Amino acid sequence: MKSTDPVKTLKKLKTKNSTTAQEKRFSVFRLLKWTFIAAGFTFISMFILAFTDIPFYAYADLGKVESNYSESPEVIILLGGEGMPSADGLMRCYKAAEKALYYPGTEIIIALPKNELSDEPLSASELMASELILRGVEKERISFETDGANTHEQAVSVSNKIEKSKRILVVTSPEHMTRAAACFKSEGFQFVGGSPAFEHDLTPESLKEDKEYFAPSLAWRYNLWSYLQYEIRVAREYVALTYYELRGWI
Repeated sequence: MKSTDPVKTLKKLKTKNSTTAQEKRFSVFRLLKWTFIAAGFTFISMFILAFTDIPFYAYADLGKVESNYSESPEVIILLGGEGMPSADGLMRCYKAAEKALYYPGTEIIIALPKNELSDEPLSASELMASELILRGVEKERISFETDGANTHEQAVSVSNKIEKSKRILVVTSPEHMTRAAACFKSEGFQFVGGSPAFEHDLTPESLKEDKEYFAPSLAWRYNLWSYLQYEIRVAREYVALTYYELRGWI
């Protein structure tokens, strides 16, 4: 029977362990390398796109939801979004109040989940209602939906509260409009319209260069960073749309 040398066996084990450790370090290094390359490529692509009108059109396209009815809406559904106080919440309230005054016979439902951890005397929903009242909307027209934690659950809760045959007008942020309208249609609402809360009237003409007032520095300070934000919003929303489709919610 052939005897084994314990010293040689120990050396082989050390060599094997050392090789395995080196392979692991190389794999981690390679992973980090490709991660940085992918991140760099993504940033460069976003930076280049920010000098075109593509981010604007992608952002505006998400907010385009044509009403499938010609009569006045019966219910305005104000989706709370970031709540109050926030710039997003104020813009949604402004748009909802504008539509409520234009259609005086409508009911307004504020859909925003409760925040049980907040120690504020008024909830975000109540703050939004106060903003609507401040802008001339009667208190009696306003009701709340506080059960849904996301757009799908809010659509389900609203569908249990009002008849699905009613004409609804959804007020939300532009990038969220396509998903919100799809959720309500998926819950059986036959007549759905949308009123996106754009920060201002966005038109391709408003983005064109004004020869009298245009300065190159303004494009860097405003358009570039605004378009980069549009890209992030659009990318995030398409991820959400994909998730909702996979869950069968839209």
